[in-house]
Amino acid sequence: MHDSPSFRLLQVTDMHLQQDAETQLKGYNVEQRFQEVMACVQTEEADLLLLTGDLSHHAPAAYGRISNSLQQLAFPSAWIPGNHDLLSEMSNFSEQGYGRKIIELGRWSLLLLDTTSNPDGKGSGSLADSELDFLIQALDKRTPEQHVLIVMHHHPVSVESAWQDNIDLANKDDFWRIVDRYSCVNAVMFGHVHQQWSLERGQVKLFSTPATAPQYKARTERPVVETDTRFRGAAYGRYQLFDDGNIQAEVIRLPA
Repeated sequence: MHDSPSFRLLQVTDMHLQQDAETQLKGYNVEQRFQEVMACVQTEEADLLLLTGDLSHHAPAAYGRISNSLQQLAFPSAWIPGNHDLLSEMSNFSEQGYGRKIIELGRWSLLLLDTTSNPDGKGSGSLADSELDFLIQALDKRTPEQHVLIVMHHHPVSVESAWQDNIDLANKDDFWRIVDRYSCVNAVMFGHVHQQWSLERGQVKLFSTPATAPQYKARTERPVVETDTRFRGAAYGRYQLFDDGNIQAEVIRLPA
C-alpha cells in the first residue's frame, strides 16, 4: 500500500516538429500529432509537464510553437534537449523557466540532464563532464530520505534493439558509477526510443513514453516504423510520485 500520491507528472517526448508545420515525417503530420496530444494534456490535472527531448527536428521555428502550446496549460512545464534539438534556440525561452535543472516537489527532487554532448552524428549523445559534475553535486545535497527522479533523453540501459542500443547514452557507465553511490535515486525517465518501457536496474526504475512523432517497433535490428494500430498513435505518459518513493507510470495512447 503506497502513501497517497503527492505529485502527478506528465511526459511528452520526441515530437520532431518541423520548420514548416505542414511538413510530414515518415508519412505523418507530426505537428498535428503533437497538437492532439497537447489537447489531451490540457484536460489533465497535473503538477508538471516534462518534455524529454527531440522537441524539434533541427527546426528553429518549432520552439515558438511549442512555447505557445505550453502557455495554454494550467501547470508549469520544463524541457530538456535531444540529439535533434537546437540548444541555442531553446535558450531563447529561458525566461519561461523551461530549462530548469532542478525541480523540487515535496520529498522529490527532479534532476534534468542534457545528454547531447559529443554527438556521433548517428543519434547517440553523452553527458558532458560538467553535467556529470552537476549530477554529483546535486545528489550530494540529497538525504537518503529524499527521492530523486533523473530526467534525460538518451536511454542508459538496453532496450533490446541493436540499432537503438548503438545510439544510447554513450557514457552510461560513467552515469551509473555515480548513481550507484546514492540510495536516494529512485527512478530515471527517458525519451529517444519512441516506445514504452518500464525497466529496473538494481533499485532504480526506468521509464520511457512513446513519442508524439511516429513510433518504432520494439526489439528490431534496424529502424522499423510501427504499423500495429495498437501502438501506432501518438502518446504521452502519466506518472504518480508517492511519498514513500514509489512511482506508478501509465501511457495514454491516442487512436492511430
